[in-house]
Amino acid sequence: MDIRYPLFKRRLLTRIAAVAGTVFLFLIVAVPNAHAWWDGKWHQRRKIQFDASSTGADTKENLTDIPVLIRLHAGNFSFSDAKPDGSDIRFIGADDKSPLKFHIEKFDPKNAIALVWVKVPGISGGSNQNFIWMYYGNPSAPDGQDRGGTYDVNQVAVYHFGEQEGLPKDATSYGNKAVSFSGKLGLPAVVGNGAQFSGAGEQMKIAPSPSLNFSKGFTFSAWVRPEQPGENAGLFSWDDGRQSILIGLEGSQAYCSLRSGGGRTITTPATPVLIAKQWHRLTVTVDPEKKITLYLDGNVAATANFSAAVPAPSSDIIIGASSKGGNDFTGDLDEVRLSNIARTGGWAKVSFQGENPDGMLTSVSEEESGGGSQSLTIELMKVIVRTITLDGWLIIGVLFLLGCASLFVFMQKITMLGQAGKTNRAFAQTFRRTDDPTGLVENENEEEDYTGSPLYRVYQAGCEELKFWMEKKGAASTEGNIVSESAMDAFKAAIEKEAMYESRKLSAGMIVLNISVAGGPFLGLLGTVWGVMNTFASLAVSGEANLAAIAPGVASALACTLAGLLVAIPSLFASSYINGRLKDLSADMNVFIDDFILKLEDKRREAA
Repeated sequence: MDIRYPLFKRRLLTRIAAVAGTVFLFLIVAVPNAHAWWDGKWHQRRKIQFDASSTGADTKENLTDIPVLIRLHAGNFSFSDAKPDGSDIRFIGADDKSPLKFHIEKFDPKNAIALVWVKVPGISGGSNQNFIWMYYGNPSAPDGQDRGGTYDVNQVAVYHFGEQEGLPKDATSYGNKAVSFSGKLGLPAVVGNGAQFSGAGEQMKIAPSPSLNFSKGFTFSAWVRPEQPGENAGLFSWDDGRQSILIGLEGSQAYCSLRSGGGRTITTPATPVLIAKQWHRLTVTVDPEKKITLYLDGNVAATANFSAAVPAPSSDIIIGASSKGGNDFTGDLDEVRLSNIARTGGWAKVSFQGENPDGMLTSVSEEESGGGSQSLTIELMKVIVRTITLDGWLIIGVLFLLGCASLFVFMQKITMLGQAGKTNRAFAQTFRRTDDPTGLVENENEEEDYTGSPLYRVYQAGCEELKFWMEKKGAASTEGNIVSESAMDAFKAAIEKEAMYESRKLSAGMIVLNISVAGGPFLGLLGTVWGVMNTFASLAVSGEANLAAIAPGVASALACTLAGLLVAIPSLFASSYINGRLKDLSADMNVFIDDFILKLEDKRREAA
């Protein structure tokens, strides 16, 4: 037999293990973390895509620093992964480096809805390749909102009407809050909550301020929902007796009327009818010395030439009525905005598509996990753990206890076998050097030196049996100085019996590993079948079958199979390793017994 084979085999196995370990580390660490990550403290992110092509907002204009509404719900956001108030949410530019300004209008984890306004650096006309990143999943993150910074310097007033009581507040940094309000707040609207006006003199007043200077242009935009058909009402008005601005409804058709300091009044043609009890996005822009443009739901609805300067309000601005009194609006308003420049048609169209619940501008991609030192595998395991049901935890709990018992037995056996092997080798070397086969037991220190050696205990049992025959049987056990045949037979029986006891002692507890190997997969399968039954039973009760309803139950069920295999596979390797070591020790004892008998027989022959 080639003695080099075991060495070659060990080297081959070592190389295979090294390659397997390298591949495993690559799959676990390198692949999931291949993409750049803004900050490792944030563990989840999603890509938010913007579509300005013909299938989306359908605009050819390039827009910069535009506030875009991000709607989050259970279908595109994991509320359980973020802080309860959403304060760990961050928005990062496409370069995955530049933080973006944003603020949260509404964050309701209980009802799984959130409304967030983000200042998007740019949206390219006709392109669907623009995107930003949304990061979340950092429990220690402070609030990162910047309400005023969400808008550019030309946005002088924004009213979300999200207040439950009190006066509507301006979301921009200019602070042009309402000075009086007699309508109702907190009612459902297009974007969160809106303001309701009953038509009985209810209105909102905004005091004049230096920021409300429209000499370079003017834009008014709002979501409008008339309550009555044929509405004649004022939506936005200002009049000081010499100059005036009025945006209103005439027979439910929108118009804009301006009177400059020269006394001439310019009124735009009527737009298409705003259908009663339906939301419409109305945008009015005034470009000084050029024209007035009305946009309805993102499209140009009416225009008029305007060859004068825009009136600068010097008294209160009225929302929901005419400044002269009367023409009170009956219906709802939401997202009222004022700008001191004339916004473009692309801006109006993107605003409509971005804020409309059915708009095609924004889409949120699947969640990506990363950050810190955690890999995607660990993050996915966390998701699976959250889906495991009570019955699954019961099975996994039993498997966990079985796994702990197997680990305890394995560690105990490793310690015992290691000590046995070491002391066996020491005793075997001493025994081979001695001339007197029974002389080692007479040394008082030898027993302490070989504590834990099965070979020494077998040797000790044989020596004690010979001593017993010598002392108790007297001359009948010997023939002169020669051990008799009957004494030799008793000696052989004693050492074989002790070897059997030692083998039994070394094998004690192996039943636990064997149960883990044989029973672990079946317990896991029991949990899987149980979980799948519960999943399909719940589907039968609810009458709804979709991937989102099935996936959690199936993941929980398969987790039981995984737990069973995680117990069985290590136990199989451990059992195989320990059984191999036990066979080696058993072989060592058989060889020692033969050597012991041969040495004693040699001594008998020498004495004869």
